[in-house]
Amino acid sequence: MSQVNGSSNEYDYIVIGGGTSGAVIARRLADAKANFTVCLLEAGSSEKDVYDSQMPGRFFALIKTEYDWGYDTIPQMGCYNQCLATPRGRLLGGCSAMNGTLICRGAKADYDRIADLGNPGWSWNDILPFFKASETFHPAEWHQADMTVHGTDGPLHTEPYFGAPISEKILQSFIDSGYNYKPDMFAQGEFEGVGHATRTIYKGKRCTSADFLHVPEKQNLTIRTRVFVDRIILENVNREQEQSYKAVGVEAHDDITSEPIIFKARKEIILSAGAYNSPMILMHSGIGSKKHLAEVNINCKIDLPGVGNNLLDHPIVYTSYEVRDPYLTLDQYAFSNPQDLGLSIKEWHEKKTGFFARFPFGPFALKRIDKTIQDPIWEAAKSSCQNNDPSGQLSNQPHIEFWTTEQYFGAPHLQHTEENPIYPMNGEGICTMITLLCGALQRGTVRLASNFPTDKPIIDHAHLSNEIDVAVLAEGCRLGHEVLTKGSATKDIIRGAWPRTICYPKDTNSWKEHVRTNSGTCFHPGGTCKMAPNDDPLGVVDHRLRVRNVTNLRVADVSILPLLNSGHTQAPAYAIGEKAAHMILQDTNS
Repeated sequence: MSQVNGSSNEYDYIVIGGGTSGAVIARRLADAKANFTVCLLEAGSSEKDVYDSQMPGRFFALIKTEYDWGYDTIPQMGCYNQCLATPRGRLLGGCSAMNGTLICRGAKADYDRIADLGNPGWSWNDILPFFKASETFHPAEWHQADMTVHGTDGPLHTEPYFGAPISEKILQSFIDSGYNYKPDMFAQGEFEGVGHATRTIYKGKRCTSADFLHVPEKQNLTIRTRVFVDRIILENVNREQEQSYKAVGVEAHDDITSEPIIFKARKEIILSAGAYNSPMILMHSGIGSKKHLAEVNINCKIDLPGVGNNLLDHPIVYTSYEVRDPYLTLDQYAFSNPQDLGLSIKEWHEKKTGFFARFPFGPFALKRIDKTIQDPIWEAAKSSCQNNDPSGQLSNQPHIEFWTTEQYFGAPHLQHTEENPIYPMNGEGICTMITLLCGALQRGTVRLASNFPTDKPIIDHAHLSNEIDVAVLAEGCRLGHEVLTKGSATKDIIRGAWPRTICYPKDTNSWKEHVRTNSGTCFHPGGTCKMAPNDDPLGVVDHRLRVRNVTNLRVADVSILPLLNSGHTQAPAYAIGEKAAHMILQDTNS
């Protein structure tokens, strides 16, 4: 592996973005043939330069630093005009270096539905081998793993997580509340039940897509960090035919010195910059809505209105509870004494054990709410929707994902006050029920602020702009509340709501108020370079991830998903990288 190749900036393949998908693609292309030259361009630094990137419990330390793109949404009317933070990793490994370490693939039907939209090759059975390709799963004696759905020889090391004492009790309350216990359900593609989410942690260290890149013998793989991509160079290959272009290179600059750099591609350019930056780069290259590009004085070469549209996300809601015995949770390590934190950091560096060697999430569950919800908005919408489900979810897809934390977590935008502190300060033990909306109906946008590539984008998630989304989340919060306050293992250990100055919601309207006040994004943006057949006016790439009306250019990251999986986006990001490389090599050899 070469970090810098000073003699030439011409390669067979150029991959833009060293995040979760891009690093996988670069490695697999370099693996395929020794005579293929591959260059990976990353705007941030190497993860080896980042003190906290391999420490599972310190991901918050990277947010709003130079290792985060530092984006925020515009004010979101659905949550009282709050601006939501939308952190994105700006280092090798991308968001895999600063996420919740979760491998939750979603339901089988999520992928079958994507295929049924006119995207052959993307069903659950099609994508499962690519999930497995990245993974080396390390089973545990206490965990009933289904090894038929796990990989055993990939660069990404994963393992199940044995929780803190509070998590054991919460798991039992889920089971007592009628949730079927399916230990490995989040790898198997189940859509209801409770189980354990695989983590990208092994022997106390966070594993990231950067682990794909540390292959010293790969002399045909060049990694260029601190290179900011401005635009893709397009060459008009047919003067007589409008919108007929070939991607031939990349215009970039040194992120430190601002010195301009040109890279040339002999075969293909693969754009893997993520759901915010991939559409930005396309638009700065002249690919996007002709109307919007005119607004920022960019010459439109290819009019693709879908670029930057269809912004998807998983809204989440935080509901926190104080427990009677604070030693059931991990708050004692997180909030009690700054000196203890220092000792925990020292322990991790010396032994890879202790508080920072884990990510403090407990059991996970999936649930449908259509049999319990009693909301006039839901009932009114049922008559005019398919499958009698106003959310649009199929009968074998969940509406809600639950998980609980082993220490306090709250909405990042909430303001600290004496009545509403942002973390427990008096030795309390807190667990938080997080309620995630699967299949949200809200659709947002990513727009350019100007024609300067370094200007931040205008991000509008349209958060909670859809009343059905709010209704489903409110019902989900109510159901999660029942598990904790009525489940046999937790009902007697829950002291009450936290902070103590608030009360539990009592009816549908108060649960909706709770949703709007305590919601945020799960940091799962996708969909902004939508994969779709040619008859979809908002499609950007085809089922082989080729950008419309451009040869030698693909997009390969979660921005291509027309619908999000019912879970977390790290697993599909890895699979998209594996599948993209596979398709590129197929096309090269055909």
